[in-house]
Amino acid sequence: MARLVLNCEGDVLIHELVGELTTIGRAKLNDIVIDDATVSAQHAMLLRVGDSYWLKDLNSTNGTQINDVVVADAVLRDGDRIRFGPVTVVFAEPCRKGWSSRGIKRFWPDDS
Repeated sequence: MARLVLNCEGDVLIHELVGELTTIGRAKLNDIVIDDATVSAQHAMLLRVGDSYWLKDLNSTNGTQINDVVVADAVLRDGDRIRFGPVTVVFAEPCRKGWSSRGIKRFWPDDS
């Protein structure tokens, strides 16, 4: 099962992508809620098409980036870094074995 790995204020949260459609945004009605004022109420959505996942920005105020490139929509690949405003998540394909703390540190290095 594919997942999004979110680093939120030092806590790593893993969201399993279980349905065909996953909504992301600040509003409580979303499947993945990101409580940050710079994230739009309905910011983006993920759509599973066969074995692939597509990300679509929903005309958000601050945009969506994949690997530091602003996108309107794009197919996701394992390890892609997705930014919703200042919040970064990592897309992990179903074939990934699991997230060790070592793997997480690769994406979010310790600042100390």
